Amino acid sequence: MQQQVGYRGQMFMDAAVLPARAVYLIREGSADGFRRAVQEASTRWGGVTEPIICVPEDGGIYPGHRQTVELSGVVGVVNVDLPEEQARDVARQLGLECVPLSRVDEEGTTRFTCHPSHVVRSEATAGHVLAREGGALWEVAAAGDLTAEAYAGMQRSSLPVRRPRSSDEIGRAQVGVGDTLVQQTAAQFGEYRATGLAAETSAVIWVTQPDDLNDCVSFWNLRALRSLTFGHAPMILLPANEVEHWIDFDRQVARIFARPAEFAPDAVLVSGSVEPDGLHTLARLLGLQHTDEGRVGRTFPPPALRQAPFTYQINLNVRQFVIFDRDYGQTAQVDIHVFDTGSTVRFASPVRFYGPGGTLLHFFGRPFDGLPRRRCVASLVHEDATWHGDSIQLKTWAEETYRFKLLIPSLTQACHRVLAAMTERYELSDKGRIGQGVLAQHDPQILRRPGVYEVIIGLYTKRSKELAKQLKQAQADGSDEAALLEIAQTWGGRARRTYRSAKQFPGHHAATALEQLCSMEWAERGLESNCACCGQKTFVPLPDTTSDATCPGCGATAIYTSTDTGPVVMYRLNTFIDQAADLGVLPHLMTIAALFEQHPTSHFLPGIDLYFDGDVKREADIYGIWQGKVVAGEIKTSPRDFDTAQIVHDVDTSARLGVDTHLMASVHPIPEDTRNAAQTVCEAKGIELLVLDQEHLRPAP
Repeated sequence: MQQQVGYRGQMFMDAAVLPARAVYLIREGSADGFRRAVQEASTRWGGVTEPIICVPEDGGIYPGHRQTVELSGVVGVVNVDLPEEQARDVARQLGLECVPLSRVDEEGTTRFTCHPSHVVRSEATAGHVLAREGGALWEVAAAGDLTAEAYAGMQRSSLPVRRPRSSDEIGRAQVGVGDTLVQQTAAQFGEYRATGLAAETSAVIWVTQPDDLNDCVSFWNLRALRSLTFGHAPMILLPANEVEHWIDFDRQVARIFARPAEFAPDAVLVSGSVEPDGLHTLARLLGLQHTDEGRVGRTFPPPALRQAPFTYQINLNVRQFVIFDRDYGQTAQVDIHVFDTGSTVRFASPVRFYGPGGTLLHFFGRPFDGLPRRRCVASLVHEDATWHGDSIQLKTWAEETYRFKLLIPSLTQACHRVLAAMTERYELSDKGRIGQGVLAQHDPQILRRPGVYEVIIGLYTKRSKELAKQLKQAQADGSDEAALLEIAQTWGGRARRTYRSAKQFPGHHAATALEQLCSMEWAERGLESNCACCGQKTFVPLPDTTSDATCPGCGATAIYTSTDTGPVVMYRLNTFIDQAADLGVLPHLMTIAALFEQHPTSHFLPGIDLYFDGDVKREADIYGIWQGKVVAGEIKTSPRDFDTAQIVHDVDTSARLGVDTHLMASVHPIPEDTRNAAQTVCEAKGIELLVLDQEHLRPAP
């Protein structure tokens, strides 16, 4: 069950190259803040996908804005015009680092990007359109904007830009008559994975009053979440009461509707500032016909392109088009040879850079399967690494070829790293050492086979633990001194191990189970020597038997216990398994076997002594990594031992260890009220509860 050390073989993983992207914080109602945020995003690779959220005076985050940030996968917060302390508080709520706008290119993770001109070679001779100087907010949101200084710098770059003479040029650039600056920031950038993305969706035409901030922010964020790789639905922003003056625009906009006839309507007109009558009027100007039909679906072979007249509806929930999980970056597959001491990773950049800048690298794939997403584990991979979702993230610089020394942690390494980070020190308990010895040699799944656990319990030699229990019970019953002495003589210091025949066990699985134990050398066969001289009955291993039985004690002639069919075969556990059973280790191993069966990519310690700050000493019956989560808990033979005090103590130990999941297990059924009590305590600590009992540890044959 333990992983090999040294060379672990050849593996493939993927590397994604992408820019560090941010979310911009502006004061609610701040048009200047919005304009400044767009100006910054327009100078950053991937800027079109960087959200902008408005923060109210109370410093809260609107649910829609929170969802936008989570879906966007940004790595930092840029404060545009909020008070510094408020911005830091919002960043804490989002779980991101915060930098002021003035330091965005110098501090934090967000500086690891580059200028759009360093990832694109534009063939546009007329220049990419941006907002007119001091133009309306809709122009800023639709095409992007630049400060005067940035505009002058862009003129000297390989990405030509221009400010249009009239607003209609921005409308036309959005439908393919030219192009906008902000869309150039998406060069060599997009998702490599998208889950839950609608097959094809209607084009979105957002209509706004020219300076309506809420509409402009909403459109910006909707477009920021649009699929760049897998989706092809156009999204454009148009001003109310201006389109009627744009000559031939109805014919030009029709090109965005010429798409496979897999959905209806062709367009959805949306606005927060224009009344429905205004949307219908604009639709007619664009030559659209209203429809009540709504459908989406793929067909094969793909249908012909849709033809005019094109259809529309108004004010549908277009946000549903962009609600999907995604991972960004241009990817390359990397072949590595994995060693426990570290591996050299080298690959050509899938992004072609034309100038200097920073990037993020995301490594993901099989080598990281099952690892807990903890900072201390990421730092095992590389001293500067962090987790970003299920990827290892590194901050670096634009290169043609990347070369790194990475350690791909084994689950064993990760398990001990996390445990060391949460304790002052730790060590295997007595049970843990024995359990570890069993795991190093055998698959514990045998313990879950029919009858195996039962015959081991019937064969193990009860020692001091059983003596203590019987003495305690006898005292509670008021037994006299003679009775206590008899118990002590029966159990105290008992040296001979228990042995039995198959017929001495109930059930029809016993014989098979005993033979399975012998095949694994957990038990041995033998005969019973019965001496009439000294009255002793003794187990004699089969290799030591002779044709004439001799008493191992007094040496007198004895007989082997027999029936009409011949000598009775006896079974006895080896000393190691006998001790493991006596100490109660078997339920630990059965629990580990059940967990491994559910998720083989796991690693466990079957019992540890824990030492926390302040001289706090605890123990855990199990600790490990299971399906990428850190798990610890308590395992009892009898569910009755899970009383309220025990549950509170066990969950508190798991909480001190910072686990994701607390485990409560028993080889017998755990009652519902016990489960509910544990669930209540776990919820108070913010920990998941996992319960395993007889149906999991000892499944019915």
